[in-house]
Amino acid sequence: MNNLKLYKIDIDYIKYLYSFDNRIQYNPNREDEYTAKRPYLGIVLTIGKFNYFVPLEHPRVSHTKMKNNIFIFKIHNGKYGILGFNNMIPVKQNQLIDFDINKENISYRQILISQYHFCNKHCNEIREKAKQTYIRSQNNSFIKKICCNFKLLEEKCINYNIK
Repeated sequence: MNNLKLYKIDIDYIKYLYSFDNRIQYNPNREDEYTAKRPYLGIVLTIGKFNYFVPLEHPRVSHTKMKNNIFIFKIHNGKYGILGFNNMIPVKQNQLIDFDINKENISYRQILISQYHFCNKHCNEIREKAKQTYIRSQNNSFIKKICCNFKLLEEKCINYNIK
């Protein structure tokens, strides 16, 4: 199986999706953090007919206290952040920007390296959790409330045109 790759995602696309679903991980008041300090980084998986971008979340103290479940996967018990399947979004290839840890000037390189290796070591489990989150968000009212609206976002993904 192919290794998972890290990607950045086009911020204009994030803003576009956020205009339809405010559960998208984006805070318009802190835009600089998304573009400079901590770009929107993640891995890409295929679910059904769509590629889905699963964001990597930078470590926070709260991550170590969370429990793994179908929509959150703690990276080394949360020490290196989480994968937030509830925040995954459909993407087309042209919204993705290749990200090379070794070529980027970043202060959190070691965290990203740990996240990257974890993702590749657990890629089958990650794919299964993403798929289960997607499926269960369609029928389970609690999961539906905490997840992005995947079906709506798929429709918006299809209709998105790059300026």
